[in-house]
Amino acid sequence: MAVIVIIFLMVTSTSATSDWTDCQSPCVCKWSGGKRNAICKNGGFTTIPVTLDSEMQILDLSHNHIKYLTKDVFKAAELINLQRIFLSRNGILEVHPNAFRDLIILIEIDLSYNSLMNIHPQTFDGNVRLRVLLLSGNPLTQLGEKQFPPLPHLRILDLEGCRIKQIHRDAFINLGSLESLNLKYNLLGNISENTFMNFAHLKTLLLDGNPWKCDCQLRGFRNWFLASNLHSSQLTCSEPEFIYDRLWEDVHSEEFACSPEVNVSPFNEVQAEAGGNVTFGCHVMGDPEPQVSWLFEGYPINHTWLIIEAEEGLLNKWANISVYNVSEIDVGVYTCMAKNILGTVVQNVSLVLPEIVTATTVSKSDVRYVWWTIVVVGVAVMLSAICTAVAIFSTRHKTRRHRRDLKASVSFTDQEKKLLDVSIATTDRGSGSCEALGPEVEIVEHPVHITIEREPLPMTVYPPPPEFSGNILPVAPYGNIFISVSLSREHPTESSRRPGPDLLDLPHRSKSVYHGMATLPRRHHAIAHYDNMGPRVTACGSSTLSLPDSSVEDVPPPPPPPSCTPLTPEFVSL
Repeated sequence: MAVIVIIFLMVTSTSATSDWTDCQSPCVCKWSGGKRNAICKNGGFTTIPVTLDSEMQILDLSHNHIKYLTKDVFKAAELINLQRIFLSRNGILEVHPNAFRDLIILIEIDLSYNSLMNIHPQTFDGNVRLRVLLLSGNPLTQLGEKQFPPLPHLRILDLEGCRIKQIHRDAFINLGSLESLNLKYNLLGNISENTFMNFAHLKTLLLDGNPWKCDCQLRGFRNWFLASNLHSSQLTCSEPEFIYDRLWEDVHSEEFACSPEVNVSPFNEVQAEAGGNVTFGCHVMGDPEPQVSWLFEGYPINHTWLIIEAEEGLLNKWANISVYNVSEIDVGVYTCMAKNILGTVVQNVSLVLPEIVTATTVSKSDVRYVWWTIVVVGVAVMLSAICTAVAIFSTRHKTRRHRRDLKASVSFTDQEKKLLDVSIATTDRGSGSCEALGPEVEIVEHPVHITIEREPLPMTVYPPPPEFSGNILPVAPYGNIFISVSLSREHPTESSRRPGPDLLDLPHRSKSVYHGMATLPRRHHAIAHYDNMGPRVTACGSSTLSLPDSSVEDVPPPPPPPSCTPLTPEFVSL
């Protein structure tokens, strides 16, 4: 009977043992290290398997494709006795805060090298026996305040290569038993020493591989870290440039400095009233303490009417300047300058006075006159333009008609002849010359053209006679009178010869002509006297002309004309 009982117990034990080890492929269940292990690596799982024995203590699901850990996912698979969970390299994107709830004996979680960008602060709430948490290789970027719930037994926290740029000073405040913290190869530029003040048991702090910015914000942590026994490797500076790649212990604490920051208020430009007061505020920050000074137009201020108020011995202070009884000599650019061992920073502000602008105004009573003036001027301009156009058209028309309808001859009275000088000097500008042409010369050419010209200034001005100041002549002072006559020096034929001094009844000839200087002939009964003096002005201001019948006896008559050869038309002067 006893033998039967023993055999039954052995069969029962064997049957029970075969139940938890009989894992569904591809998992392998075995006894290892005194624990029941379910090894499901590279099994292609997309969720936690539900076919495993509830007594499993270690679950390895590394290198699968589980993207999400949902709420109570392990409780739903009846795996509440798990002590270690390995979920590395699954590409996990999100972990529900209650995914590990009720796993009260869980001591280790490996979530390394997944795609977790953030972890909820209550994710591991209730896992009070957790000792090891591996989160390396996740793009967490930052750790916020109280990033982890109270985990009084957590000893190891691995955050290597998580691209962490910022860690809140209270991120690890609930991890009082932490002994090892790995922050290697992140993107930390600075960190506060207060972050680790609660770690009474901290033995290892790995920080190498971060781009440390060795400025005033890192100075406190640098001093604390070098004074502790936590640095297992030497740390180097990445910034600023003048201490690049230098070891922390080789850089003096004062060199962990911050360049000054200057902010001027009011900003950029201030407008003040003449005789008033104005104050510029300069807010300066820097570590070590920056030295602050004010400049006016680039030179230090030492005027008695400018008062500088500056707080000393502070890393964050104001340096103000006041200008009293503002005048034009105070207008210009004021500069606030802050300087420490790291550099010099300046900020400018301009003081200006309001511009005084004067303008001429038109009273209401004068507006009417202004408008009338504008109207009158406009009408005058229009009438002037119309008259000019009509005059030009009329002149051209009269010129054409005058050329067609000019009278055959024009007779001069004795009085008119007296106004002309009987002496004519002709100058040959061609190959020959004529000294004088007698009254019997008969001229055959187109109608004569008489031109009165003004000599260039300066000149002795003689007013023209009244007979020559009509509509034909422009009203202006004249020195000499120029007469343009077209002449021919060939002997005319009998049919074209006519007696008399009328030079305007000229038949057309196609032969070449002489255009020189000539005297208009008088009538036959007139005796010409030579006088080349032109018009005269007496002491009383009257004008007296040299007339042919004057009593000047000593003036010889003009010489007879020589034989002339035909010349080209020219203008002659009387």
